[in-house]
Amino acid sequence: MSNTLTYEYYERSHQGNVRTHNEDSVLCKADTGLWVVADGMGGHEAGDVASQLIVSDLQTLSHRAYLSDFVDDVEDALLLANQKLRQYSVEKLNGLTVGSTVVSLIVRGSVGVALWAGDSRLYRLRGSTFEQLTKDHSEVQIQIDKGIITEEQAETSSIKNMLSRAIGAFDELDIDVNAFTIKEGDLLLLCSDGLYNELSSTELRSIMKTGNVSKVPDKLMSECLSKAAKDNVSFILLKAVL
Repeated sequence: MSNTLTYEYYERSHQGNVRTHNEDSVLCKADTGLWVVADGMGGHEAGDVASQLIVSDLQTLSHRAYLSDFVDDVEDALLLANQKLRQYSVEKLNGLTVGSTVVSLIVRGSVGVALWAGDSRLYRLRGSTFEQLTKDHSEVQIQIDKGIITEEQAETSSIKNMLSRAIGAFDELDIDVNAFTIKEGDLLLLCSDGLYNELSSTELRSIMKTGNVSKVPDKLMSECLSKAAKDNVSFILLKAVL
């Protein structure tokens, strides 16, 4: 029996209950161990262009023998996408912001690496411990970090949707990177804010702990759509198995 972890995965994307267009894009590329959720912003011809460009560029990346080299490739691709979207904004949209958040997950055996910009998130459920492995690039998160507001106050803040980083939003971009271990049975959830703005961490954890992982994606989506679901909803769920 192999001692190497493999990954079951499921993807879902929905326009939600209010939006007429889905600006999210997802990528599942198991052959290179790469999964991505991108949440476009700026409306049709902007947000969907941005998220699709990101996943299209990442789709072309080839497998690399060394994890560190592949992490560099993903980061370089995201930085290049930022430049492309800045140029697209000037040439096609009169300088209108065209951008997207992105959260990407690379896995090799028992090692995971998250790379992200914006407020799309990666969570891990290990046993009963539900943990956010990314940190939002948002104005409210900056205020939380400075002690100006609490996390509870952030939920109703007037600047809740203001991002401090996103692909395409600014000339200069830093991609955050977090490397972590993965154990057999871990569940990993990449998602746009359309999911976690409707379902609390407690609700997400409760649904993900329901046993048969193949039933979790539809349960997450149906629970989300039973609420307001004002935004597009996209996520990828992975389970580490031996």
